[in-house]
Amino acid sequence: MTHFEEAELTSLIDWRKSCKEDGLSFSLSAYFIKTLVIALKEHPIFNSTLDEKNDVIRLHDDYHIGLATNAPDGLIVPVLKHADQKSILQIDEEMKELTRRAQNNELKGEDLRGGTFTISNVGPLGSIGATPIINAPQTALLAIHKTKRRPVVTKDDQIAIGEVMTMSMSFDHRIADGAQAVAFTNRWVEMLEDPKRLVLELI
Repeated sequence: MTHFEEAELTSLIDWRKSCKEDGLSFSLSAYFIKTLVIALKEHPIFNSTLDEKNDVIRLHDDYHIGLATNAPDGLIVPVLKHADQKSILQIDEEMKELTRRAQNNELKGEDLRGGTFTISNVGPLGSIGATPIINAPQTALLAIHKTKRRPVVTKDDQIAIGEVMTMSMSFDHRIADGAQAVAFTNRWVEMLEDPKRLVLELI
Protein backbone atom coordinates (compact mmCIF):
# COMPACT_ATOMS: atom_id res chain seq x y z
CA MET A 1 0.00 0.00 0.00
CA THR A 2 1.19 3.57 -0.67
CA HIS A 3 0.34 6.62 1.44
CA PHE A 4 0.80 10.16 0.09
CA GLU A 5 1.50 13.32 2.10
CA GLU A 6 3.03 16.78 1.72
CA ALA A 7 5.03 19.18 3.90
CA GLU A 8 5.46 22.95 3.79
CA LEU A 9 9.23 23.52 4.07
CA THR A 10 9.55 27.31 4.09
CA SER A 11 10.53 27.45 7.79
CA LEU A 12 13.01 24.59 7.36
CA ILE A 13 14.65 26.19 4.32
CA ASP A 14 14.92 29.55 6.10
CA TRP A 15 16.34 27.88 9.23
CA ARG A 16 18.92 25.98 7.17
CA LYS A 17 20.03 29.27 5.55
CA SER A 18 20.38 30.81 9.00
CA CYS A 19 22.48 27.85 10.17
CA LYS A 20 24.71 28.19 7.12
CA GLU A 21 25.28 31.88 7.91
CA ASP A 22 26.38 30.77 11.39
CA GLY A 23 28.87 28.29 9.92
CA LEU A 24 26.73 25.13 10.17
CA SER A 25 26.29 23.84 6.65
CA PHE A 26 24.29 20.67 5.93
CA SER A 27 21.90 19.34 3.33
CA LEU A 28 18.16 19.10 3.76
CA SER A 29 18.52 15.35 3.20
CA ALA A 30 20.59 15.07 6.38
CA TYR A 31 17.81 16.78 8.34
CA PHE A 32 15.27 14.48 6.68
CA ILE A 33 17.17 11.41 7.86
CA LYS A 34 17.74 12.63 11.41
CA THR A 35 14.09 13.50 11.93
CA LEU A 36 13.01 10.31 10.19
CA VAL A 37 14.86 8.31 12.83
CA ILE A 38 13.01 10.19 15.57
CA ALA A 39 9.70 9.28 13.91
CA LEU A 40 10.82 5.65 13.55
CA LYS A 41 11.61 5.46 17.27
CA GLU A 42 8.11 6.67 18.05
CA HIS A 43 6.57 4.32 15.46
CA PRO A 44 8.85 1.26 15.60
CA ILE A 45 6.59 -0.91 13.46
CA PHE A 46 8.15 0.75 10.40
CA ASN A 47 11.65 -0.19 11.54
CA SER A 48 10.87 -3.89 11.36
CA THR A 49 10.85 -6.96 9.16
CA LEU A 50 8.40 -9.84 8.82
CA ASP A 51 9.88 -13.25 9.53
CA GLU A 52 7.49 -15.22 7.33
CA LYS A 53 9.02 -18.58 8.24
CA ASN A 54 8.24 -18.11 11.93
CA ASP A 55 5.25 -15.80 11.42
CA VAL A 56 6.83 -13.11 13.62
CA ILE A 57 7.33 -9.35 13.18
CA ARG A 58 10.84 -8.42 14.33
CA LEU A 59 11.35 -4.86 15.57
CA HIS A 60 14.91 -3.60 15.11
CA ASP A 61 16.90 -1.80 17.79
CA ASP A 62 19.32 -0.46 15.17
CA TYR A 63 18.43 2.33 12.75
CA HIS A 64 20.25 1.62 9.50
CA ILE A 65 18.86 3.88 6.78
CA GLY A 66 19.12 2.78 3.17
CA LEU A 67 19.84 5.62 0.75
CA ALA A 68 18.40 4.88 -2.69
CA THR A 69 21.05 6.33 -5.01
CA ASN A 70 21.07 6.93 -8.75
CA ALA A 71 24.46 5.48 -9.74
CA PRO A 72 25.92 5.18 -13.28
CA ASP A 73 25.02 1.47 -13.45
CA GLY A 74 21.52 1.96 -12.04
CA LEU A 75 19.80 2.19 -8.66
CA ILE A 76 21.88 1.15 -5.65
CA VAL A 77 21.11 1.42 -1.93
CA PRO A 78 24.07 2.03 0.39
CA VAL A 79 23.21 1.93 4.09
CA LEU A 80 23.93 4.66 6.62
CA LYS A 81 24.49 2.63 9.79
CA HIS A 82 23.40 3.69 13.30
CA ALA A 83 21.78 6.92 12.10
CA ASP A 84 20.26 7.40 15.56
CA GLN A 85 23.73 7.82 17.04
CA LYS A 86 24.81 10.56 14.64
CA SER A 87 24.21 14.31 14.50
CA ILE A 88 22.88 16.08 11.42
CA LEU A 89 26.42 17.15 10.52
CA GLN A 90 27.74 13.59 10.85
CA ILE A 91 24.87 12.22 8.81
CA ASP A 92 25.48 14.83 6.12
CA GLU A 93 29.17 13.94 5.86
CA GLU A 94 28.62 10.17 5.80
CA MET A 95 25.70 10.39 3.39
CA LYS A 96 27.75 12.40 0.90
CA GLU A 97 30.64 9.95 1.18
CA LEU A 98 28.36 6.95 0.58
CA THR A 99 26.84 8.70 -2.44
CA ARG A 100 30.27 9.54 -3.83
CA ARG A 101 31.43 5.94 -3.43
CA ALA A 102 28.22 4.64 -5.03
CA GLN A 103 28.68 6.86 -8.07
CA ASN A 104 32.31 5.76 -8.40
CA ASN A 105 31.56 2.05 -7.93
CA GLU A 106 33.61 1.95 -4.70
CA LEU A 107 31.03 0.42 -2.36
CA LYS A 108 31.75 -2.84 -0.55
CA GLY A 109 29.24 -5.57 0.26
CA GLU A 110 28.99 -4.45 3.88
CA ASP A 111 27.93 -0.97 2.69
CA LEU A 112 24.79 -2.47 1.13
CA ARG A 113 23.65 -4.80 3.91
CA GLY A 114 21.63 -4.38 7.08
CA GLY A 115 19.19 -1.62 6.13
CA THR A 116 16.07 -1.36 8.31
CA PHE A 117 14.28 1.46 6.41
CA THR A 118 14.94 3.11 3.05
CA ILE A 119 14.55 6.70 1.89
CA SER A 120 14.61 7.76 -1.76
CA ASN A 121 15.07 11.42 -2.68
CA VAL A 122 13.86 11.67 -6.26
CA GLY A 123 12.87 15.33 -6.06
CA PRO A 124 16.06 16.60 -7.76
CA LEU A 125 15.14 14.44 -10.78
CA GLY A 126 11.80 16.24 -11.07
CA SER A 127 9.41 13.61 -9.70
CA ILE A 128 6.13 14.83 -8.19
CA GLY A 129 4.79 11.43 -7.11
CA ALA A 130 5.26 7.67 -7.33
CA THR A 131 4.38 4.36 -5.69
CA PRO A 132 7.85 3.16 -4.63
CA ILE A 133 8.73 -0.51 -4.32
CA ILE A 134 9.69 -1.67 -0.82
CA ASN A 135 13.30 -2.77 -0.38
CA ALA A 136 12.44 -6.23 0.98
CA PRO A 137 12.51 -7.52 3.66
CA GLN A 138 12.04 -4.02 5.09
CA THR A 139 8.55 -2.85 6.04
CA ALA A 140 8.52 0.51 4.25
CA LEU A 141 10.20 2.89 1.83
CA LEU A 142 9.69 6.65 1.87
CA ALA A 143 10.13 8.59 -1.36
CA ILE A 144 10.68 12.36 -1.30
CA HIS A 145 9.49 14.23 -4.37
CA LYS A 146 9.91 17.65 -5.89
CA THR A 147 9.54 20.78 -3.76
CA LYS A 148 7.51 23.45 -5.57
CA ARG A 149 6.66 27.06 -4.75
CA ARG A 150 2.90 27.43 -4.53
CA PRO A 151 0.21 29.32 -2.58
CA VAL A 152 -0.39 28.13 0.98
CA VAL A 153 -2.69 29.22 3.81
CA THR A 154 -0.75 30.44 6.86
CA LYS A 155 -1.73 29.86 10.50
CA ASP A 156 -3.39 33.29 10.58
CA ASP A 157 -5.43 32.45 7.45
CA GLN A 158 -3.34 34.54 5.07
CA ILE A 159 -2.30 33.47 1.57
CA ALA A 160 1.47 33.23 1.09
CA ILE A 161 3.95 31.54 -1.24
CA GLY A 162 5.34 28.40 0.36
CA GLU A 163 7.84 25.66 -0.46
CA VAL A 164 5.73 22.49 -0.61
CA MET A 165 7.28 19.03 -0.84
CA THR A 166 5.32 15.90 -1.66
CA MET A 167 6.17 12.42 -0.40
CA SER A 168 4.92 8.87 -0.81
CA MET A 169 5.49 5.93 1.52
CA SER A 170 4.91 2.34 0.44
CA PHE A 171 4.56 -0.17 3.25
CA ASP A 172 3.77 -3.83 3.83
CA HIS A 173 0.11 -3.94 4.83
CA ARG A 174 0.65 -7.32 6.51
CA ILE A 175 2.79 -5.52 9.09
CA ALA A 176 1.28 -2.05 9.42
CA ASP A 177 -2.02 -0.43 8.53
CA GLY A 178 -2.99 2.90 7.02
CA ALA A 179 -3.69 4.64 10.33
CA GLN A 180 -0.18 3.82 11.52
CA ALA A 181 1.31 5.14 8.29
CA VAL A 182 -0.62 8.40 8.59
CA ALA A 183 0.48 8.83 12.23
CA PHE A 184 4.09 8.17 11.25
CA THR A 185 4.19 10.67 8.38
CA ASN A 186 2.22 13.23 10.43
CA ARG A 187 4.94 13.14 13.07
CA TRP A 188 7.68 13.47 10.46
CA VAL A 189 5.91 16.38 8.74
CA GLU A 190 5.55 18.09 12.12
CA MET A 191 9.34 18.09 12.50
CA LEU A 192 9.88 19.27 8.93
CA GLU A 193 7.51 22.20 9.29
CA ASP A 194 8.76 23.39 12.71
CA PRO A 195 12.52 22.68 12.80
CA LYS A 196 13.46 25.24 15.46
CA ARG A 197 11.89 23.08 18.17
CA LEU A 198 14.56 20.46 17.52
CA VAL A 199 17.63 22.64 16.97
CA LEU A 200 19.51 21.91 20.16
CA GLU A 201 19.19 18.13 20.13
CA LEU A 202 19.82 17.67 16.40
CA ILE A 203 22.94 19.75 15.74
